[in-house]
Amino acid sequence: MLQLLDFTSKNIIATKADGQLRRMDYEKIYPLVHNILLTGKKVRWYLEVENFDQWSHSNFIDGIVHAEDFEKISCVGVSKGDKQINEILKPYKNAEIEFFSVADREKAISWIKV
Repeated sequence: MLQLLDFTSKNIIATKADGQLRRMDYEKIYPLVHNILLTGKKVRWYLEVENFDQWSHSNFIDGIVHAEDFEKISCVGVSKGDKQINEILKPYKNAEIEFFSVADREKAISWIKV
């Protein structure tokens, strides 16, 4: 499940993922992506991950539209070596992606805002 966080604004979509990501989760943020693109800006995505039992990465990836329009992605709570997160992030090849520990959450928020 993907939950929107309170610092979602302007061209930043801040989310927290818990459980399993599915196509409907991306569809939840798609209107936000679309509205950002209408302003002429690129999308910045803050993705905090907690309590992930499994990823439905193929189903999630099938729903992705406008992946080339993401400028930055901040991943909190997963490591760069996590094969499942790398599969989910594969379509975002144009984005600058950084990984942060949960302890560095504030750094991740600062990074996505700059």
